[in-house]
Amino acid sequence: MSSQPHHHFLEIIADNQPTVLERVLQVTRYRGFNIIDFSAKINSENNLLAIGLTIVDPKEISTLPEAGAHRLYHQLNKLFDVKHVNLAPSEKIQIQASAKRNS
Repeated sequence: MSSQPHHHFLEIIADNQPTVLERVLQVTRYRGFNIIDFSAKINSENNLLAIGLTIVDPKEISTLPEAGAHRLYHQLNKLFDVKHVNLAPSEKIQIQASAKRNS
């Protein structure tokens, strides 16, 4: 069993509204996740906000590493201004992190 927590990456597309970032971060915090990396960019053509979150669940059970991330994914999808959420597999994040360390 691995004692190192799994990182998860969420890509979120939402309406560019003043409270969207606050709501996304609030739901993430309520679910107990720590944010490792965060990015946000406005697409001026369609007025949508692209948000990228790399998260880790410090209390994650190693036998069910994706369970908490999937619950967060579903909660974020319920937010009114959120149009789309994509949850990248944790293996992809770990491969990218090890590639950065080796370069």
